[in-house]
Amino acid sequence: MDDKSDNRKDSALIMDRKNNMNTKSLSQTARSTLLARIAHALTICARDTYEVGTENVLEPQILRSYNELVHRVTGAVVQHMLGTDGPTVESILEIIREFGARHNRFEEIDFVLNRALQQTD
Repeated sequence: MDDKSDNRKDSALIMDRKNNMNTKSLSQTARSTLLARIAHALTICARDTYEVGTENVLEPQILRSYNELVHRVTGAVVQHMLGTDGPTVESILEIIREFGARHNRFEEIDFVLNRALQQTD
């Protein structure tokens, strides 16, 4: 089976019937890849805190919160890649959902998770 077939298989395994992520059946590589894709998508959403066309930041507190979240996610990527103990993908997903609730960023978090999943195709 080629890498693209493996990725499609992993993508199908991630979402259950209630649109919740199921990551327990993913390979170690697929988990690391998913976390890296989530981190990248979070940086895209963090740009919403910028003033368009300038160097200004309109929402510095939210930008800092995104930075802290990306720090946690990328730390988990490193730990997963090294095979060391660290947060599970499920715990990172819960942190991301809590971030969305705390900062009223539900749509952004949906974008992050959907984008990360779509990239596995």
